[in-house]
This record gives sequence, structure tokens and C-alpha cells, in this order.
Amino acid sequence: MTKLLTVLLFIASVAGFAADVNRPIRIESGLIQGVSNPENDVVAFKGIPYAAPPVGDLRWREPQPAAKWDGVRKADNFGATCTQPPSFSGKQPATMSEDCLFLNVWAPAKITDDKRAVLFFIHGGAGLFGSGNLNGAELARKGIIVVSVNFRLGIFAGFGHPELTAESPHHTCGTYGMLDLIAALRWVQQNIGAFGGDPGQVTIAGQSSGANAVHYLLTSPVAKGLFRGAIAVSFPCDYLTKPHMIPFVRQKEENGVAFAKIKNCKSLTDLRRIPALELIANDPAVSKAKLFHLGSNIARDGWAFPLTYPDALDKGLASDVPTLTGITADDFGPPAKYLKTTVASFAASLPGMFGENRAAFLAKQDAILALCPVTTDQAARELAKLAQIEYRLSSMFYWAKRRAKTAQTPVYTYFFDQAVPSERGAYHSSDLAYWFNDMKNQDRPWTEADRRVSDEVSSYWVNFVKTGNPNGGNLPRWQPFAAGNPSTMALTTKSGPRPIAGKERLDFYRDLLEK
Repeated sequence: MTKLLTVLLFIASVAGFAADVNRPIRIESGLIQGVSNPENDVVAFKGIPYAAPPVGDLRWREPQPAAKWDGVRKADNFGATCTQPPSFSGKQPATMSEDCLFLNVWAPAKITDDKRAVLFFIHGGAGLFGSGNLNGAELARKGIIVVSVNFRLGIFAGFGHPELTAESPHHTCGTYGMLDLIAALRWVQQNIGAFGGDPGQVTIAGQSSGANAVHYLLTSPVAKGLFRGAIAVSFPCDYLTKPHMIPFVRQKEENGVAFAKIKNCKSLTDLRRIPALELIANDPAVSKAKLFHLGSNIARDGWAFPLTYPDALDKGLASDVPTLTGITADDFGPPAKYLKTTVASFAASLPGMFGENRAAFLAKQDAILALCPVTTDQAARELAKLAQIEYRLSSMFYWAKRRAKTAQTPVYTYFFDQAVPSERGAYHSSDLAYWFNDMKNQDRPWTEADRRVSDEVSSYWVNFVKTGNPNGGNLPRWQPFAAGNPSTMALTTKSGPRPIAGKERLDFYRDLLEK
């Protein structure tokens, strides 16, 4: 009798699980049906429109609500990638469109009484390239809901013009990509409960330019309250703590007027008639630098983004939420970058490693050279890379110290030092496969050590999304930032705290970063 009862309970639980997998769910726009993974424990809902297609008269307008539909919409394929030029490698997505405001949701198949925390991921790509077409299933298997998003890029995201300002209800222009992200976050607030998610437990995360978007969402009064945690992957903190140029709306307008003249357009109507591919075409009259500036999707607009990040930070106006941030060991160049460094070239190689603070470094070059004596070419190569790493880690430390003056929530910093199986080391974006625990879908000769690191760091992410603290279970202890403890969390085969730099070099970096 006991065995029979056990079997019946098992069958009932499996039947309930299958029903959860296959049922359509209702969101504000209508019914959608996803597709389960082979294990039937995660359902993916792909290509969900969160806003109206920004085409025709909606090109360069703030995102508008998505249309409703009748019947059940199949959500089994990614939506179109936002129109973009060829990447730095020369590749371009096969399926591109201006009609690209889609998001994707991966949710555990089994609906529970307890609502699940949500990770909202923003892709990188310099604000010009990329998409949200990734795999969130493995993180969802660990008990959270994952959302990825497409948003307007380049000139479609950041174009400005006086006529655009005049027609905007907020008298602004040039921030359309960022406003797409805010619209997607509002969609999450309104709809994620249908997937079993908790709208009060949303963590925003982004890599590279996506991390910059995270930082600027923290400054936005329009985005306040839409998330309760932040993850910023591989974005230089020295940029965040120095005064930097964010164009005002009037500068966006001036650039747009100049662009219209180049294109022989006399009105906004003419500009909106230009085919999307022509806008991003390699036009000799419009340099790549000009297109990049036209596409910068942040502007000081007095509304959604009234302040630069340093101003918002210092005035205590940034959203005060737990934050996790860090870099990879080779974020700013592969190991081969240092192979030609010699004793003779060491001094000349250093200024380029100090990013926003190159000029300040040159004024103090003799001091750092005295702290970095080299006598062999091998030592010169090792120290050149170490100086780059120490400077970036120091910038994180002093950024966190500055943030602590106005914030109450913790910061967790890291140094990711697990090289992928290639000659490129722990390069920029290589860590994403580990964070998303997504090795089986990527064709590389992964080792058992890679899989252990991936399981560990993805668990840190999941814990942070759930609680605002990456610690839990048997994971190595990750200490939050403390002003009196200049260290960070090294994430590798033997994760643990690592000092940022020796005291003399740390003081030198402070002099560069805090002036």
C-alpha cells in the first residue's frame, strides 16, 4: 500500500510538472506559449514584444505600448536583432530589423507558491552591436527567472534633432535605447508575475556597454524603483569616477542637424524615410566616429538622465541597491599584448594602460617607475600586465569607497581569472559563458575545472539575485567591500580574496584616481 501511494504521488507530481510546462500563460498583451528544454524543467518564452515596433513615425520616439493579440502567440523563436552595422570582426546578424523590441524569458517549469527573483540582462557591444539572444536556461534551473532584452542601437538609439525634441512630451531626444530598457523593466513589473516571478526582486545586470547602461539606470529618476540590485560586468570604474562628457540635448540636436544636411534631408519626415540599412551604411561623408557619437544613447535631458554618473553618485541621487561588479584578467587586452614588452620599452608601454588617467600618469611617471623596477624582459612583461590589472582593481576599490559616502548598501567586487581554453586568456566577455553556466552550448574544449568554476560563479549570481548577497551554501566566502580592506574576490579554480596592490602602488593609483 505504501509503495502504491508513493508511485501515485510521483505520477501526480510529474503530471503537474508537465501541465506547467505546456500551458499558455496570459500577459497584458495576450496569451503566449513557450517551449521547454530537453529536461522539461525550464520553459523559454522567446521573442515577446514589450513595445510597439519603432518604425515609420515611431522611429526616434519614446517606446510605445505593444499591441494586443488574439489567440495564443507562439514564443518559441528569438525576435529580430536590432539593425546594426557589421561588428569589429566584420560579421552582421542574418536577421535584423528596426522592429526589434523583443525580450525573452526563461522560467522554471514548476510554478511554486513562492515568487522567484528575476535577473534582467543587458547585452554589451559598444551600444552599436549585439542582441539579447542568449541562453538563460541554466540559470533558471537554479531557481531564478532570467530576462534578456533587445533595445535600439547606434543611430536608432541616440539620434537627436530639434524636431524630435519639439514632438517629445518630455522635450528630449537622443536616449531611445535607454528608454527602451526602462520600458522593458516596466514590462517586467507588469507581467513577470505570470511566469512565477516577483516584480519586487528584480536585479539588473549588464556586460561592457551593458554595464554602463546599468550604471546610468542607477542614476535615472524614471527608472527608480524598477529594480532592487545591480550587476556590472567589465566596465572601467576609472571612467565612472572622473568627469566625463555626456552630451546635452542641444548637442544631440546640433549633431542631428549636421547629419541631416549630409543626407540632404530638409525635415524629420525626410530622415524617417531613409531606409534603415542606408542609415548605417558606410557613407564616406559620415565617419565612424561621427556615427558612434550620433548613436550615443545617453543625453543629459533634464528628465530621465539629468546628471552624469559621478554627479549622481556624489549627490546621493543614484539608486542605492546592492551592487556586484568586476573585471576579467584580460579585459583590456589578450596575454599576447604584452609579449613584445622589454626592459627598454616598459616605460613607454605604461601610459596606454591608464585609460581615463593617461595625462595624470604622465605627470607622475617617474614615481611609478620607481615602484616598478624591472631588470629582465620577462619581468617587464609580467609587470606590465600586473600594473594594468592593479590599476583597474584600484579604480574599483576607490569607486566603491567614493560610493560608500552616500550609499548604505553593500558592494561586492571581483577579479575573474579563469582563462577559457584558448590563447586569449580571460578575455573581455569570455566570463559570460561561466556566469550563465552555458558551456554545453558553446563549442570549446571545456575542462572539468571550467565546469566547476562555472557552477560556482553562476551560483554566486543566483544567490545575489535572490538575496542581494552572493554568499550561500558551500561557496567560498565573498567579503563585501570595506574601506579598510583593499582586496577583491578572485574567481578562479581556488576562489578567495586577493589583495589589490601593495600599499605604495595603491597610494599611487589613489593619487591618479581621486584627483
